[in-house]
Amino acid sequence: MYRKIVIGIYLILLASQYGYAEEGVPLKRPDGSAITFYLDKKGGRHLLVLMQGSDCNSVAHSKVINDRFATMLDDADVLTVEKYGLTRSVSWKGLGDSSECPASYYEHDSPQQRADDYLRVMSWLDDQFHYDHITLLGGSEGALVAAMVASRSDAVSAVISLNGGGRFFVDDVLHSMEIELPPAAFEEAKQGFIAFAASVEAAENMDLVMSGHGFRWWKSMLAADQTELLLSIRAPLLIIQSELDKSVSPKLAYDQARMLMQNRNNVEFLTVKGVDHKFHDPSGKDRTSAVVSSVKEWLGNNQITSEIR
Repeated sequence: MYRKIVIGIYLILLASQYGYAEEGVPLKRPDGSAITFYLDKKGGRHLLVLMQGSDCNSVAHSKVINDRFATMLDDADVLTVEKYGLTRSVSWKGLGDSSECPASYYEHDSPQQRADDYLRVMSWLDDQFHYDHITLLGGSEGALVAAMVASRSDAVSAVISLNGGGRFFVDDVLHSMEIELPPAAFEEAKQGFIAFAASVEAAENMDLVMSGHGFRWWKSMLAADQTELLLSIRAPLLIIQSELDKSVSPKLAYDQARMLMQNRNNVEFLTVKGVDHKFHDPSGKDRTSAVVSSVKEWLGNNQITSEIR
């Protein structure tokens, strides 16, 4: 897709831990804005693509992604892509959104935009390095983005979906609301959210920022059929769902996985007992390392690390 322009300069940049600086990157969106991405180049023939959840924080500062999941495959190059409007200069907030979240993020960010960006970067990198494997791993909203990307790319060798919930976003939102609210308040809130969702789905545009997201994000999330996306993927698929998840419905995730397994022979579903949406146990201890171990085992069982696609 992209010409090898001044490739010597770019290869020098790729040798650093975060290969491309924000300025001068060769990849642009159709609107002219730059796609900011980072490549930890290890020299292998495997590209591990990591996709964060729905928070407004620079992925460059995520310790879970860069210190845990990035080490999942020792010899793999690791790719992360910033959301629209974000760079490493945006300060990190561990719980919630950064206080420096820019207006361009609220205006443009959406799962569909993120999928477009990932596909553009992946295509360019694969043209340069001719990877034997490209593995996608996404958590929460990132799981949906991974499904969107894999449904549009034959180059993907494997997909790992972490706490991605069920078929439709609206059902997962209602699951979360029902847990957090008393019954009477939930019924009222449910009707209000259903009406809100209907208004977003019917609109071409609106001036909206709600729960840290703008109109395009809500439009994309509400329109997505995750089950349909996952059914269209040919690559092996691992779905991992936390037992104590309050952000998405473990039951809906299981129901979706069961249907997928009835229609595909390369889908596996794992429940992680005793942990929440962020893989923390009730005492607050991070159990992500156990999830990483399960993913490593699954990749080995499916010969993703050795079999050339």
